[in-house]
Amino acid sequence: MKSFLFKLSVFSLLLLSACSKKGDDLEAYDPDDDKIIIASSKDRPGLGESDEMPLGTPLHLPEGIRIVERKHYKFDPNIEKLYAHVNYFYVDVNLVNDRMPGTPPVYVEFPAGLIGVSMDHDKQNGLSIERYLIPVPPTERIGGGRDTTTIYIGMACLNKSRSMPWYDNQGEEMNYPISRNNFQQFVVTTDVNLLKFLEVVKNKPQLRVKQHWDPVAAHEPDYITPEWLKIYGDIDNMIWDITDGYGVKQKEIKALKRKLDNYR
Repeated sequence: MKSFLFKLSVFSLLLLSACSKKGDDLEAYDPDDDKIIIASSKDRPGLGESDEMPLGTPLHLPEGIRIVERKHYKFDPNIEKLYAHVNYFYVDVNLVNDRMPGTPPVYVEFPAGLIGVSMDHDKQNGLSIERYLIPVPPTERIGGGRDTTTIYIGMACLNKSRSMPWYDNQGEEMNYPISRNNFQQFVVTTDVNLLKFLEVVKNKPQLRVKQHWDPVAAHEPDYITPEWLKIYGDIDNMIWDITDGYGVKQKEIKALKRKLDNYR
């Protein structure tokens, strides 16, 4: 009997050893993998089901720079005007530089953690996950009007139960996830859990969005999510785990980090 048990033990050890060598992507079991390492913020202002103002510091603009409305300016799909490392929706930002014509452009910083605050509480607030420096040349009078620098910033969603900001688009804009004329106020988040998540996804230049997706096509019953788009869904869903759910587990962060290795 002892001989049989000894042989069984040896066989089991050999089996475990063989399994541990089946590919480099297998990891040893970690008892902490199911621990929440980024806590939930669903009870914080402006996140989840809250209609309050999100916590954060107001966006700082350099002297002479203003954000203005541009209600009749249609969405420009030129991808060079899109600053996005997430793309559930885009917000338009219209910048005026009041400095003397002919002076150098002013660089405006949009920090990682920028929250676009929806004026319509039925629509999502948004979160940008990367830092951008935008050159804004002096505004010049053209035909009696004023020239304005318009760019678009890609956002993740912060309120799972609210509507998508692009749901009421009309005409050609229906085919882009753009939300115009709804975001005039911006703050930089101070939420500790969102800041922890930003540390995970920062400095991934290959995450920069290089093409648009079509919300109309995405609602067709036979729609298949393109491979290039899936990573952004992973990021959005994890943000919702923080803003609307119970937080993020260690194993989920590990899995996301492995995927993000392809975007350095």
